[in-house]
Amino acid sequence: MPSGDYGRYNAPVQNPSYTAPAPVQTLPTTTPPRAAPVQQPYAPPPAPVVPAANSNYTPPPAVPAPKSGSGDRGTERNPAGNRLSDDGVVTSAAAKRAAAPASSALAPSNDPMEQAVNGAIGAVGPGDTLGINIMGTGGAQARVTIDADGQVVVPMLGNLRVAGLTPAAIGKRIEQGLRGKGLMTDPQVAVEVLTLRSRIVSVLGQVERPGRYPIEGHLSVLELLAMAGGASGGAGDVATLVRREGGGNQRINLYVGNRQSPSQTVQDTELQPGDVVFVPEAPRFYVYGEVGKPGAYPVEQGLNIMRALSLAGGLTPRASDSRIDINRTDVLTGEVTEKRVKMTDAVKPGDVIHVNERIF
Repeated sequence: MPSGDYGRYNAPVQNPSYTAPAPVQTLPTTTPPRAAPVQQPYAPPPAPVVPAANSNYTPPPAVPAPKSGSGDRGTERNPAGNRLSDDGVVTSAAAKRAAAPASSALAPSNDPMEQAVNGAIGAVGPGDTLGINIMGTGGAQARVTIDADGQVVVPMLGNLRVAGLTPAAIGKRIEQGLRGKGLMTDPQVAVEVLTLRSRIVSVLGQVERPGRYPIEGHLSVLELLAMAGGASGGAGDVATLVRREGGGNQRINLYVGNRQSPSQTVQDTELQPGDVVFVPEAPRFYVYGEVGKPGAYPVEQGLNIMRALSLAGGLTPRASDSRIDINRTDVLTGEVTEKRVKMTDAVKPGDVIHVNERIF
């Protein structure tokens, strides 16, 4: 309360019924400390069990050390970094590859897919000429021909059997031989086929460019005909494949055209070295007399006199449809017969049709 005269004249007037409010208690602003964890009494580790000398006790297998890292880091897919092997020894992927035995990929493979990837030439054989280029310090170049035993003379290595191998496989075999003899540390060998004589097929007959063609990789009958310029205009639809097997010749007839029979499936087969493909001339019949276009025409399947005359331009106004003769030669005896035919009679290869003129 104010003191002195100021307090005496300015003292507040208090109501007898007035009650002072209770003081407001402020809440603490700090977080109470956490309770300390309950300390467990110390217990020493159990002593190792020592089995008796006559007991059958077998100790448990040792647990391998946990591997560090994650994912495929340090594997063949991700060679970066090292990884722990199953025995707990740190070994890098590069070290494992260096310690691994020589890969069997250096050996020649007979897989057709690998041969196709290695090069266009599937395999070489006796008579083929190779160009060998050994690159590196002390390298050499050579032009060699495979002998009858399938061997060639390679610089620094001598005789090497290469028959039946692809050019890439021959190069790997030469590299392996140079490393194995300690002649070169890191040789690089390139093998090129200069002349291919062991894998040859022939095509004869009615083609634009008959002759001998090499088999590079895989070659079929239709591909061979395409290389030969295709069949000529007078070629037949059936080609004959002659293949040497078992000391004899095997004849295989293949339907390679669809001009006469578009509905028949075109046949194709893969060629082997030494095969001969013969494309014969298409069988023909002949028409002369009172027709629009006399000449020779190919024999179609199911051909009759009416169809043959329509191919020849039809009958002229002076022709007689009842006086049509046909001359037919017997293929065995060579005897020629002549007879009067009707419009529905069949026509065979080599037939000669004559349309006579009307009498009146």
